[in-house]
Amino acid sequence: MQKIRSLLVELDKLKSVYRMTYLSDISRTENSAEHSWHLAVALMALRDLIPESVDIDHAIKMALLHDVCEIGAGDISVYDPKRGEKAKEEAEFMQAFAERHDTFGKEASAMWYEYEEQLTEESRWVKVVDRLLPFILNIATEGKRWQEQGIARSQVLGINRCIEEIAPELYEWMKQEIDEAVKKGWLQDS
Repeated sequence: MQKIRSLLVELDKLKSVYRMTYLSDISRTENSAEHSWHLAVALMALRDLIPESVDIDHAIKMALLHDVCEIGAGDISVYDPKRGEKAKEEAEFMQAFAERHDTFGKEASAMWYEYEEQLTEESRWVKVVDRLLPFILNIATEGKRWQEQGIARSQVLGINRCIEEIAPELYEWMKQEIDEAVKKGWLQDS
């Protein structure tokens, strides 16, 4: 039980990692644990849009574990130019996490690597929904974070290009929402 207690206390730290995305009521930003839960539930809700070949249970596990790295590396905006530099820090944390927490740590690390490598259908769909949720929350908050960061249409289209490849119909819907966001002044038109 001491090992399990240690693992669960460490995982609890994910609740203290705050992201840039506001909750839909704009009361605060979400934490990474909330985001991971929301992502897992969203995969379940979107099940009819996801091909039957995708192992949804595997994708849900990946969703719950994909941001464990943020316990050690923190979170950074998807639009931050330094985002690529975080990968080394995340990998180092996940390696140490796997060493500290035996079987669970190794499974979490494997899920994180699978997500990062983007070689499986499951990892690609988790990424699609991982990108979709902040987009939906930005629409729900009238682009509050986009406005604070001075984000432009081209940035939102670019960061969500992975959705176009995996779920083109979803990307088309997003483009319509982006056009509306520009018209309403929530996104810069460039």
